[in-house]
Amino acid sequence: MQEQLYRSPHFCGLSCSRWSQKRLRQTVSWMRQLSLPGISKVLRRLGVSYQRGRLHITSPDPLYVHKLEAIAQARMLAMWLPKRFVFLYEDEHTYGRQPTAAQVYGKRGGPTPRAVQAPRSWTKRRIAGCLDVHTGALISRERSRFNVREMAAFFLLVEKQYPEAERIFIALDNWPVHFHGYVLDTLREQHSRITLLPRPSYAPWTNPIEKVWRLFNQDLFHMHPWSQDWERLKQEVTRLPAGCLQRFRGPAALRWLSLRD
Repeated sequence: MQEQLYRSPHFCGLSCSRWSQKRLRQTVSWMRQLSLPGISKVLRRLGVSYQRGRLHITSPDPLYVHKLEAIAQARMLAMWLPKRFVFLYEDEHTYGRQPTAAQVYGKRGGPTPRAVQAPRSWTKRRIAGCLDVHTGALISRERSRFNVREMAAFFLLVEKQYPEAERIFIALDNWPVHFHGYVLDTLREQHSRITLLPRPSYAPWTNPIEKVWRLFNQDLFHMHPWSQDWERLKQEVTRLPAGCLQRFRGPAALRWLSLRD
């Protein structure tokens, strides 16, 4: 029965994508004489229940394993020789003026809590961050956008935080700005000690900093009351990390370091 349910109905000649009790009765020979309540009882005894599916994606990157192996080797170097090597995960996060709707506590039967939208344009701001999973340092910089010049400047500012390191490995996604010729040429001209390691394409689960952005959304951006006070919202973002990062379940207690220039 489990084998049947894990197969798509299309393989059984049905023009549908999900199983139902009627469709099971139609395709499973020993069920054809059972009523629908009888089939329900049989499924329950077999430990089969009607469940909600989950969205799932897989990385189409043919170099998936190779890239993860290179990242794992860099992480091991940073763990074994922390004074010589540094390993960071990098990513960007966008937040905006308008709050997102989420679950909150409210009085039963009372008015529904609201994520109040401002009648203004959807102003956005970007945060670039580097997470050091061994020390717990989260190095960030905010800008209205991150073009190739801002990205190169951010990498160089991150490098300054590790003056004694022999090599700084940064694992990051395949956004074209990260590996743009201007960025690579700037790092080369500045004799940078940074080595950029591409992560597998379409694989956000390989980057722990995604958990930090998730906490940002939970603790501030969901249902925030400052849709009409953009400056106040930006101030709250600078105050948030201390409390937010204490909840992070990582290898170390996170520390926030915001780069202003």
